Amino acid sequence: MAPHADDTSACNNGSCPAPPSANRELFRVESPNVVYSDNEIRSKYSYRTTLVTESGDGKFVATPKETVYDFKVDRKVPKTGMMLVGWGGNNGTTVTAGIIANRRGITWDTREGPRAANYYGSLVMGSTVKLGTNAQTSKDVNIPFQNVLPMVHPNDLVIGGWDISGMNMAQAMDRAAVLEPTLKAQVKKEMAEMTPLPSIYYPDFIAANQEDRADNILPGSKASIEHVDKIRKDIRYVLLHLRSQHLLTSSQ
Repeated sequence: MAPHADDTSACNNGSCPAPPSANRELFRVESPNVVYSDNEIRSKYSYRTTLVTESGDGKFVATPKETVYDFKVDRKVPKTGMMLVGWGGNNGTTVTAGIIANRRGITWDTREGPRAANYYGSLVMGSTVKLGTNAQTSKDVNIPFQNVLPMVHPNDLVIGGWDISGMNMAQAMDRAAVLEPTLKAQVKKEMAEMTPLPSIYYPDFIAANQEDRADNILPGSKASIEHVDKIRKDIRYVLLHLRSQHLLTSSQ
């Protein structure tokens, strides 16, 4: 089994520096089917399979088939937004606080001792894949999944979303009662500055015990084109914000 990817730096005096969010290029493919440029990676991949037909006398005929795919990957990772439905719920608050904790390299005390933010449990951030075999030692070479290709690092995500409750994310985090108090105290200020956008609320599709918290909803309780247009407008607003931020960063 491939080893676990661990980017956590050594912690000193209870403080762990956050791991770098920029994607690191750990390897380069030397192949006539792979071409690198400053902005992209282009590659060709041949997918081989076998088509089987059956003749009238019950015999099978196996015919090899090859399909060539052309791939293009941007090497420059753009600014990326993540909008969550039900942002103020248990999952949304935990994900948001977790990203903030990892972004800032936070540590906190628990009954079992100090803990440091990490992305264990994440397929992309916490696992490795086999790259190949070491030419000198014949041992497997494994690299973090996140470094296979340029990918968005969770620490760089711009987070937003909708919720039927108008609580800010710090209040919603307290209501969820999932995180340790010592961790909540360190992310509370940043979480308090985040408030979900008004959400669509269709009572038939949401548990009845959520009705009391539904104070941040769009007018109307049935599906309508107005609701679709409003959600599209929210998404466009975020996209324009990200685009302006990306252009500003690129010009500096």
